[in-house]
Amino acid sequence: MNNVHELCALIRGVLAESSAPVDAEIEPTTQLLVSGLLDSLTIMMIVTRVEQNAGVEFPEGEVVAANFRTPSALWDLVVSLRKQESVAR
Repeated sequence: MNNVHELCALIRGVLAESSAPVDAEIEPTTQLLVSGLLDSLTIMMIVTRVEQNAGVEFPEGEVVAANFRTPSALWDLVVSLRKQESVAR
């Protein structure tokens, strides 16, 4: 996963597999929580897919509402985690 648009596609895929209705396109600024698209199970599915596709691990303390408000917020976290992991190496 190389950018926020690929993350949006990943989120669309997870939502399509879940029971969430997806009528609108998922864009970087889509309000995921306010719109009711995400529940706790869907968030965990997204976390798992992002970890697999972006090569990062989410610390438990980062799986919080603020990081899932929009795809852009989640992408910012992915970028931050990648930087942290590259520094740790």
